[in-house]
Amino acid sequence: DRGAEQVLAQSELQSVATETVRKEGGAKKRTLEEEDDSPSKKLGGDHSVKVASHYNNLQEVGLAARSRSRIFFMRNFNNWLKSVLIGEILEEVRATGARHVSVLDLGCGKGGDLLKWRRGGISHLVCADIAAVSVEQCQSRYDDMKRRSHGNERIYSANFITADCSKVEIQHLQQFVTLR
Repeated sequence: DRGAEQVLAQSELQSVATETVRKEGGAKKRTLEEEDDSPSKKLGGDHSVKVASHYNNLQEVGLAARSRSRIFFMRNFNNWLKSVLIGEILEEVRATGARHVSVLDLGCGKGGDLLKWRRGGISHLVCADIAAVSVEQCQSRYDDMKRRSHGNERIYSANFITADCSKVEIQHLQQFVTLR
């Protein structure tokens, strides 16, 4: 169940990371945050929540409004540049003999690069972002892309993770995410 997976992933994200420390024959649990009481570390927790909240509360404005944006041309340039970089990097990876390419897209947002990865012919994509609403939109875009593809067309498999990747190891969240 997708809702349960997201709740599990979010609870994993929100829980304080712990590590086991061996002390004279016994194991004692402590939080990683006990080690770092710096002001930047204290602001980090609040910052993550603010960033996620900001992106979760953004309204979808549509293509017409985006084309009137002051940064419309800069966004187009950035997208073109990402397409070129993705193509070149995938070319280099394939030159090493790699046949099945997996990609981790940190900060995937709403899935604006899904078609770029499709054109690149990757095998698997892991999309991760701090904003749950963005990840849901990315997942929906991926599902639409798969639905609209032709029967003989190979579309990469994908996982979707809502997490603050600066604080949570994604490999620990993989158990809460289903393969699509």
